[in-house]
Amino acid sequence: MTFDELQKTWQSQEGDFRLTIDSNMLLKEVQRNKRYFESAIFWRDVREVGVAFLMFLFFLYFGLKMKIWSLHATALLTLSVGVFMVVDRIVQKRKRPELTGALMVYIENSLAQVVHQIWLLKNVLWWYLLPLSIAIAVFIGHLAWLIRDLPGRGLIFLSVYCVFCVLLFWGVYLLNQRAVRKELNPRKEELEQLLNSLKNANGV
Repeated sequence: MTFDELQKTWQSQEGDFRLTIDSNMLLKEVQRNKRYFESAIFWRDVREVGVAFLMFLFFLYFGLKMKIWSLHATALLTLSVGVFMVVDRIVQKRKRPELTGALMVYIENSLAQVVHQIWLLKNVLWWYLLPLSIAIAVFIGHLAWLIRDLPGRGLIFLSVYCVFCVLLFWGVYLLNQRAVRKELNPRKEELEQLLNSLKNANGV
C-alpha cells in the first residue's frame, strides 16, 4: 500500500469506526517518502549551486581578462545565489529536531521541510531572480554606455536581450509558483491531515 493509499484509507473513515493500521508499515512509508523528497531537493540544490559557481567563474574570468568591472559585479551577484542556498541548507539542517523513530516526529519533520520549500519558491523573486536581474542590468547598462557612440543596431540588440531576460525570469517565476500549487501545497495538506489524524487518534 502506497503513502497516498494510506492517506485515502485514513481519511475515508467516518464516525467512531476505527481502522487498525500497522504503525511500523506507516512509519516506513513516511520515511521512504521523506527520503525521496530530501533526495529531490538535494540534487536540485546541487545543480543550482553548481551552475551559480560555474557562472561566477565564467564572469570573473572574462571580467579580469577583458577588464570589464561590470562582469565582476555580475560574478559576485551570481555567486550570492549559490551562497544563499548553501547557507540556507546549513541553517535548516541545524533547526531540524533529532529524529527519534517516532511516526509523529517524522511527519512533523517532513511537514517543516515542505513548508520551508514553499517559502523558498514563493520568495524566489527576492533571493534568486532579483540578484541575477541586478547582475544582468548592471552588465547591460555598462555595455550600453560602452557602445553609446555606435549605430542603433547595438542598442536594438541590447533591447532584445533585455526583453528576452525579462521573459525568461518571468517564466522561471511562474514555474516555481506552479510547483508550489501542484506539488508542494498538496503534499503539505496531506501531511497536515495525517498529523491531525494521528493527534486525534492519540487524544493529543
